Amino acid sequence: MERWVDKVAVVTGASSGIGWAIVQDLLKSGMIVIGLARRLQQMEELKEGLDASIRERFYPRSCDMTVLPSVKSNFHWVEQRFHRLHVLVNNAGMVEMTKVLEEGNEAILQRVIDVNVMGTVNCTKQAYRLMQATMAQGEACHIITVNSLLGHTVPLHIPECGLNLYPVAKHALCTLDEVLRRELFPHKLMRLSTISPGLTRTDFGGAPTEDEKKKWEEMIEPDEILLPEDVARGVNFILASPPHVTIANLLMVPAREKY
Repeated sequence: MERWVDKVAVVTGASSGIGWAIVQDLLKSGMIVIGLARRLQQMEELKEGLDASIRERFYPRSCDMTVLPSVKSNFHWVEQRFHRLHVLVNNAGMVEMTKVLEEGNEAILQRVIDVNVMGTVNCTKQAYRLMQATMAQGEACHIITVNSLLGHTVPLHIPECGLNLYPVAKHALCTLDEVLRRELFPHKLMRLSTISPGLTRTDFGGAPTEDEKKKWEEMIEPDEILLPEDVARGVNFILASPPHVTIANLLMVPAREKY
C-alpha cells in the first residue's frame, strides 16, 4: 500500500458497516479519505473517535446517492480541494424488507435501483472525470465496487426475507462492471475491481423482524458471519496488488455459507 500514501480516495456509504471499516483501513494505510453518506453527523462523531494521527485526513461529506446534484457537488468539492482523485470505492447500497409483488411499494423499489445502480453509475462518472486529470499526471487510479454474493447468484437457501430488487440491482452491477472494463481499457493507469461479500454483520437493511432473524440464523451460525473488517481487508488486498495485476472479481463469503 506504500504507493497509495497521501493519495486521495472517496468512499461512499461511509457512515457505518463496511464503508466505515474501509475508511479506517485506508486512513491507516496513509491515504486521504473523503467519506460520502447521508448521515453526516454520524460520520463526524466517528471521526472524533479516530486516532489523532489519522483523524485530520478524513473528510466526511453529506451526500444523497439518489440526487445527482448532491453527487456532483461533492465531487466538485473534491476537485476544488485536492485537484485530483486516485481511488473510488463504490460501497453505498440499500435494501428494504418488502416483496416485489406487494402493492404500494413502488417508491421503495425505485429507491433500491436509484441507490444501488444509478448511485454507483453517477459516482463512477464523476470520479472518472477527476481521474482523467490524475492519470494525465502519470498517477495510477483504481475504481472498486462493493457488490454482493447476490450479484452473482440467488442461493436457494435465501429465505423469504424481502430482498426484492436488491439481487436484480447487484446483478446489474456485474454487467456494468463488464461495460466499464471495455470503456476504461484504453487507460493504462486505471484498474477496475469488484468485491462481492456474502452475509456480513452490519446494520444494512435496518433491524430484522424476529421471524427474519430466525430464518437468517438457520442459514448460517451467527459467529461465522463476515465482519466489515473482513471486507475492508479484501479492499486492501485489491489495492495492494502490484500495478500489473488486476483483481477483477473477489468473491468473499463466510466459510459455511451455501452458494
